[in-house]
Amino acid sequence: MKPDAIINVRFLTTAEGGRNTAVQGQFYACPLVVDNEGFDCRLLLEGRRLELGADYEVPVKFLYRELAHPKLTIGKDVLLWEGRIVAKGQVIKIVEK
Repeated sequence: MKPDAIINVRFLTTAEGGRNTAVQGQFYACPLVVDNEGFDCRLLLEGRRLELGADYEVPVKFLYRELAHPKLTIGKDVLLWEGRIVAKGQVIKIVEK
């Protein structure tokens, strides 16, 4: 699956109000929030385990690229939402079609 963007992301620790466990598997599904607007996406983990409190570069695939793409710029702050903010990051690359 070809990503739409690459983000640098840090999952908040449990003490910071984040998740209780690391993120792992083939993908992680959640809304990615840009400018207070959420877009359904999949973080393409490809079997990686993302520990809480650490920084990672992660490819992102949007379910509706045409809605999210106009909002993305290099350096744009993003949030990952799971009933609350669970991660903070920035767009570091936008992948063109």
